[in-house]
Amino acid sequence: IKENDTQKTYKSEEDMKKNRLSTTICLMAAILFTACTQDELAEQGTALPDGEYPLQIGSVSITAEASEEPWTRVTEKPDGSGSVWQPDDAITVSLDGETATYTYDGSAWTSDAPLYWKNTQTAEVTAWYPATDGALYLGGQDKGLVYVLRATVDNASHNTPVNLQFEHQLAKVRVKLKGERASQVTNVEVYGFTSCTNTQGTLATDADSQGWITTKSCIYNGESCWEANLVPGEIGDQTTQPFVRLNETTVVPVSTLTTLEAGNVHTITITANSEGMQTIDLSTADGNPGEIIAHHAGSGIIYEALVAPQSVASGTAFVSISTTGGKTYVYRMNDNADWDAGVEYKYGISIK
Repeated sequence: IKENDTQKTYKSEEDMKKNRLSTTICLMAAILFTACTQDELAEQGTALPDGEYPLQIGSVSITAEASEEPWTRVTEKPDGSGSVWQPDDAITVSLDGETATYTYDGSAWTSDAPLYWKNTQTAEVTAWYPATDGALYLGGQDKGLVYVLRATVDNASHNTPVNLQFEHQLAKVRVKLKGERASQVTNVEVYGFTSCTNTQGTLATDADSQGWITTKSCIYNGESCWEANLVPGEIGDQTTQPFVRLNETTVVPVSTLTTLEAGNVHTITITANSEGMQTIDLSTADGNPGEIIAHHAGSGIIYEALVAPQSVASGTAFVSISTTGGKTYVYRMNDNADWDAGVEYKYGISIK
């Protein structure tokens, strides 16, 4: 019996060890499961009640980056160092794949359909201006500058206001004039993309959309200048395509500027009467700069003249011919014409 009792004792101890091992394994599995579950919850964040945690916009500012002078959008300050948002300006904000339009009321940014946090997990918040995507016309900025802005906030939190730090996606060109004829300049243009497509603050261009862009006349601290915002990038070969044009006739290559950088103010100073930039009077008629007397080419009835590059609309009175009999004949253009520099254009006229 004792022997049997001993065997039973050994068996009981064996069973206890097995039970302990089994219990330990179960506990370890439970701990591992709990740890995995907590990790998953940490990654997903704790769910928040719908409509109770709106996205809070703390501030909206603009980074000047490497600009010579900081600048923002809308209304330029009197000294040209920046600008301010105006009431009713709108931006689009994106959170977790959802977007909403926020409007500035003069002191804060609000939305009729604000964004809400869905959980406590941090997220990326992006915003852009203009609020609506689509094509932007850059060609005519004489009445006002065009702006494209974008902001990105990493690891934004549901319990902290988001500070949107916008960055300019366009480059500003500022032309300053000096010299005896500076006051005679009434129009300044720069060459670049006259249009672009804005998609959430990202720009796309078409190579065929390049041309002359009119600039806005400004006065900062009593100093006159001309400004426009352009798509950033290489300017190109200015021996074939100058960058600046004055009064729609005088072109000016700019050797000191080769690349336009987003967020930068590129200042160009031009002396209006420097060598190679003086206005050439092509007229020999006193008191009438609109009249050019053609030169007799010495070959019968051929007359020729040099004129500035220009566009001539159909119907424009182009040639006036006076005869010895006292009669005057006027030739008008049949079609629109573009006269390019360095090109010879011939017109045959019959007088009956």
